Amino acid sequence: MTRGRAISAMALLLAACSATSPTAQTQSSEPSPGTSASAPTPNPTATPNPTATSAPTFSSASGWQTVPDQASVQGVQFRSVVWTGKRFVAAGGALDAGGAFAYLDSPDGLVWHRQAWSSPGAYPTSLATGPLGVMAVGTIGIQPASWVSTDGLTWPAEAGAFPMPKTGNDLVTVTSVVATDTGWLAVGREDPDCNMNCGLAPIRAIAWRSTDGLHWTRVPDQTSLEKAAMTAVTRGGPGFVAVGLAGTRAAAWTSAEGATWSRAPDAPLFHELASADPSLWTTMSGVAAAHGIVAAVGFEGNGGAHGPAARAWWSADGLTWAPAEGEDFASGGEVDVRLESVSATPSGFLAVGISTGGCRPGFWTSTDGRTWRCGGADPAFGNFYGYSAAASRSVEVVVGYALLAQPPPEGLPGAVWWRPLP
Repeated sequence: MTRGRAISAMALLLAACSATSPTAQTQSSEPSPGTSASAPTPNPTATPNPTATSAPTFSSASGWQTVPDQASVQGVQFRSVVWTGKRFVAAGGALDAGGAFAYLDSPDGLVWHRQAWSSPGAYPTSLATGPLGVMAVGTIGIQPASWVSTDGLTWPAEAGAFPMPKTGNDLVTVTSVVATDTGWLAVGREDPDCNMNCGLAPIRAIAWRSTDGLHWTRVPDQTSLEKAAMTAVTRGGPGFVAVGLAGTRAAAWTSAEGATWSRAPDAPLFHELASADPSLWTTMSGVAAAHGIVAAVGFEGNGGAHGPAARAWWSADGLTWAPAEGEDFASGGEVDVRLESVSATPSGFLAVGISTGGCRPGFWTSTDGRTWRCGGADPAFGNFYGYSAAASRSVEVVVGYALLAQPPPEGLPGAVWWRPLP
């Protein structure tokens, strides 16, 4: 395990090229699924709008469908998607552009437009939406950076920089961002500078605040953030809830304003479920708050023979947690089952990740965050790796990419799935 799962997932995506879960928002003029007449006018220098009038390439019994074939989607390994109240905005690596990053938008989740954007060496990995627009956080080279768009259609090349701890060559990663009433809150982690066999040894969790998305103030170090890593953040509890890991166990924090953080008391439910194997570890990788519940997802893994197993938790306040039950969460042998992110929907929560076991492609739904049901168990889902999900009032969307035994030279192909809400 090198530098924890939060950055090993990034390494997987980058190798293939050479993942804020927002709550659902409402908007009175939302287009109906499958229509594109009200599509926003994209940047005039963007890739021409695709046509997508053909039938989906696959439809499951549970209602999930791949979007119609379109060039704007085929060349992108998606990492994040949000619903702004007017449109879906997604981001990923554009394989047909040599791995350059791409932003896309869709009014209905079916027809996607590639936006013109160029910033050499830039690689945003997480999106959030709020009163100031759409925020992206990621890296320029290896340096954390941020970008903000007022509408998700036009992305200025100007990037914001994050103040770094003065600790030599340690790796600092900004993992997630969420909107506040007056700006933005980002979280991340600092890990030792090492190439392999680093172990699970994060130095500290880190948080930053900004009023404009470009100028950031680092939250002072505090005991609750030591030897830990934050992987996701959402609005909930007393103000904000962040999740991640501390040592080899899952961890959660709360904060009223994003500056002072309290860690939830450690408990057996944050530890591995198997026997006391020193190679086992557990992490929370995603969090969302809605319907009076904070839902967190993650997985338990190790460096041994069996693959990761999915895990989930729920809380009413972000401080007191209980384990959630999940259908087909367990792994066995080389089966890989993990949850990468969770999003709120009008009817509950949608969690996505990867499953090579009984629940393919790795979509789970829950109405209350306490019990999770497999969202589709069709073998045709089996090569899809979901990284992020979002929902409007009428449509759920999951983005990611396809895992292939022998990927083409340009890398793994991207994919978008959608289904109408009842």
